[in-house]
Amino acid sequence: MGIVEFIVLFLALLAVGLPIGFVMLLSSAAYFLLSGNPLFLRMLPEKMFAGIDVFVLMAIPFFLLTGEIMNRAQLTDRLFTFCNMLIGRLRGGLAQVNVLASVMFAGVTGVALGDVAALGKMFIPAMVRQGYDKPFTAAITAASSLIGAIIPPSTIIIIYAAVMNVSVGAMFAAAIFPGLLLGVAMMGVVQWLSWKRQYPKVHVEVTPMGLAIGFRDAFFAIIMPIIIIRGIIVGWFTPTEAAAICVVYSLVVGTLFLRTIRLADFPSILSTASLDTARLFFIIAGASAVSWVFAMENMPALVTSLLAGVAEDRLTVVLIITAFFLFCGLWLDASISIILFAPVVLPLALKAGLHPVQLGIMLIVNCVLGLITPPVGNVLFVVSNVARLGIGALSRALVPFIGVGVAVVLLIGLWPDLTLALPRAFGLIRP
Repeated sequence: MGIVEFIVLFLALLAVGLPIGFVMLLSSAAYFLLSGNPLFLRMLPEKMFAGIDVFVLMAIPFFLLTGEIMNRAQLTDRLFTFCNMLIGRLRGGLAQVNVLASVMFAGVTGVALGDVAALGKMFIPAMVRQGYDKPFTAAITAASSLIGAIIPPSTIIIIYAAVMNVSVGAMFAAAIFPGLLLGVAMMGVVQWLSWKRQYPKVHVEVTPMGLAIGFRDAFFAIIMPIIIIRGIIVGWFTPTEAAAICVVYSLVVGTLFLRTIRLADFPSILSTASLDTARLFFIIAGASAVSWVFAMENMPALVTSLLAGVAEDRLTVVLIITAFFLFCGLWLDASISIILFAPVVLPLALKAGLHPVQLGIMLIVNCVLGLITPPVGNVLFVVSNVARLGIGALSRALVPFIGVGVAVVLLIGLWPDLTLALPRAFGLIRP
């Protein structure tokens, strides 16, 4: 079996609806069984285990557990109130609050689905009651949730750092400006659509005392990502230690300060976090097997040789990589696209002058757009279910938000300082 037959088998198994972890495992096993290397089949379990036997990946279960604890701590109501006092009185203010709350909540969950789970059920009914049309309401909820997968802490950033052997601290620092830029861009789209469609604005009473109380209530969610990022950047602790500290922090906040988590909640919290971790690690193990196949077929060199004529042109390389990963996002989970194809495009990106950290943020923002694109976008289907809205109507409403997302991806690829300025300032990468 060659690489073409392997890809055909992979796509065929994916098309029949087999879970992606099993698709990767079965197609890799078939490759070694039918390609004249059956002895390699005995090494497959070892390669899969090696893919998850990476110390930095230990941070992922801790961050997932932190997100689940903070969700149960009911921080969403406090963030909603504080954000509403800040910008709720603008035209389309509640939609703007939706985006701003996602920016603040990004430092709590680290995954887009966590954002949707925590904020979607609150914002969608509230915005519909206030007079927003349902497709727009669902679209901004889905689109803004992507910020949670970009602004640190972020599980996909940790996966990229582990796969590409890049500093997690540098990646966390590099993701801050692009994540905020994506939020600002989405708020710009919201403001334009609000003026065009005359979405409602409501009176929000804001007093110095009320603002102070709102900040106090939202303080625990706001301060956590600052502690994480600063601690990793200045070397107080490693990413894995930071994730463990986050668990302790969230437990103290939820049980002692807010008192919204009871002892009876712990079995459910641990069960959900454990299942999410197991599911993600099985996918990473399967992707490691596919990466081994790509390595044996020398895919990075093949891609570089095929595109050798454009390897010196940064704009063309950025456009090609963006188009390729947008296509992958239609079919594959973001973490899978990163594990399988980031090493493949790295030589091409380096030839065009892209830094590995810059490339990583570019790919991550690109890949998370796949969460809101059909036919397999996880966030798309979750929001569609919460809003009780058809996939077609939701997808059409998402077009302007996907457009600004692609623009941010291109800007990351063409403007190095957008991602590299902070890591350089903190001495995390060479000037």
